[in-house]
Amino acid sequence: MCADITACTYKQLQHEASLSMQFWDNPTVDGFQCLLMTPKPMIRTSDHVFQLCELVKLQSSCKKLNLLSELMDHSGDYIHTALPFILSLLQQGLSQRIHLLTHSLSPDPKWSVESEAPKHKAQPPLSFGLLLRAELSSTVLDRGPPADSPKAAEFRQLWGPRSELRRFQDGDITEAVLWHGESICQKRLVPKQIITHLLQLHADIPESCVRYVGAMVDDVIKTGSEVSGTGEEESLVVVQSYDDLSRKLWRLEGLPLTITAVQGAHPALRYTQVFPPRPLKLEYSFFDREKTSRSLVPKEGKPCPVYITPITVICHMEGSGKWPHDRLAIQHIRAAFHIQLGELLRKHHNYTCRPCPTHLDVWKVSASPPFSKIFSFFCCFQKKNSFQQKFC
Repeated sequence: MCADITACTYKQLQHEASLSMQFWDNPTVDGFQCLLMTPKPMIRTSDHVFQLCELVKLQSSCKKLNLLSELMDHSGDYIHTALPFILSLLQQGLSQRIHLLTHSLSPDPKWSVESEAPKHKAQPPLSFGLLLRAELSSTVLDRGPPADSPKAAEFRQLWGPRSELRRFQDGDITEAVLWHGESICQKRLVPKQIITHLLQLHADIPESCVRYVGAMVDDVIKTGSEVSGTGEEESLVVVQSYDDLSRKLWRLEGLPLTITAVQGAHPALRYTQVFPPRPLKLEYSFFDREKTSRSLVPKEGKPCPVYITPITVICHMEGSGKWPHDRLAIQHIRAAFHIQLGELLRKHHNYTCRPCPTHLDVWKVSASPPFSKIFSFFCCFQKKNSFQQKFC
């Protein structure tokens, strides 16, 4: 029963046994329903899935891997002959990027005793599943042993022409492999690059024979014309710009009450916005400056200005016993705070600000290149006590 079991199958059995014990020991989970009644196909239990098609290519793989003796042991079944070596190759290449590498074989075909046995090439594709390590799976650099190490030759043999000597900041000169990935969504598919490269190099299996399924939702939310991305880089730019504004608000002097905390209240600052706000470059020739507030006013006959999504920021002030009890008076004091804050930001940091009774609009140049693009922040004051909550 275990004659053709592979090391990956044994590790999969250990992994599923460990998960089963966790389910049985958890009193808050219906272990019977989860373990015995719920189907678990590979597409649900793996992060990435790929298939090997045109299995006749495995004949040339057996020749390149020098598996002719093993091929005779399997009576010419080149699929079962090459599979353990392909799994070992992928396990070695993916190494720390994955928790588990699984595979599935189609059941043995049945045929009449009066007819010939079906050909091996008629079998359905081989399926493989990857359970990834989130912290390491998207790394674009595989750092190998030092150049003078005995293991350097083994590393170069594994990666072939992709391996090259690199000098790192700590002064070490080691073998390394650099994979393509400019954006985070491209880095998520680094395992695909590794798999196709190793199969082509060591097993003569071309990339056209690999059907890879991973990060499928990325195609729905990709944006950008030069380097397509899924919003992670844009969210990071938003957070960097917010952090810069937050530090400047903390250091402001001249307000009647000190700012004790600055809190971001926009989903992009929590990395939960699918399409985060983007900084936009304004065409200043379409605007005139208002004389008193220096606000931008669209010129007559020019296109309507583009909408800049505001990022809400809440500024918490220190407590004070001098607040009035009249609701209208509190609103006037808050408006005065907005005016004073706008003047200080304009004076010390040259920000374009527009105070309103309920908030302060701040136009801030992006903290990362290109520096000519602008974010819009929606700043409002809040005082942490029941009195402020009641009237504001």
